[in-house]
Amino acid sequence: MKLPALNPVATGKIFRQGFTLVEIMTVMAIFILMVGAMVCLQIFGLRVYTLAATKITATTSGRQVLNDMRDRIRSAEVVYVGTYSNNVFSQAQLGTPQQGNAIQIFSTTNTVDTNNAIVFYMDPANSTNVMKMVSSGVETVVAKYMTNYICMTAEDYSGTILTNANAYPDNPVIHVTMQFYQWEYPIGYVGGTSGDAYDFYYLNTRVARRTKT
Repeated sequence: MKLPALNPVATGKIFRQGFTLVEIMTVMAIFILMVGAMVCLQIFGLRVYTLAATKITATTSGRQVLNDMRDRIRSAEVVYVGTYSNNVFSQAQLGTPQQGNAIQIFSTTNTVDTNNAIVFYMDPANSTNVMKMVSSGVETVVAKYMTNYICMTAEDYSGTILTNANAYPDNPVIHVTMQFYQWEYPIGYVGGTSGDAYDFYYLNTRVARRTKT
């Protein structure tokens, strides 16, 4: 004979179902793995962001001076490549490669009045090897930590360095190369040590003066 099931309400007893210890430990393990994966993902994202921010921050001044130099060369009437030392610009001599640590930019065809010219030059005498701009006799530091002295060259359309200074009235291509080394960077450490930081980089561009009508 089958006995009737007891009604928990009638008997005053309520049976509660719960999780076993194994189930609780399994859920906790899965939860810990998910939290660990999310933390690792966040740390990886921060490392990538720090590396990118370091690179962008370090090259900001260099990119700004290249943009300024590019705009001035494009709108110039005459551009010379040479060396700048002791507040004097010297154009590269005829028959020698047209290269040096400086460029002289004239906004007019009057190349006699050098007071109206703008000079960009790399100053190796400074402790941080800076790039400077000279305008109306006033020097301004536009970039720091450069390592290459020969940073300006005048080239033809194929990239060959010109050796004829008289070719400048035609329209040479001005090639600007800026190499930097900043071991004391970055804005933050990547991977726990500064050795992982972005410490060496270079920027270069080729600009031609716009044809005048």
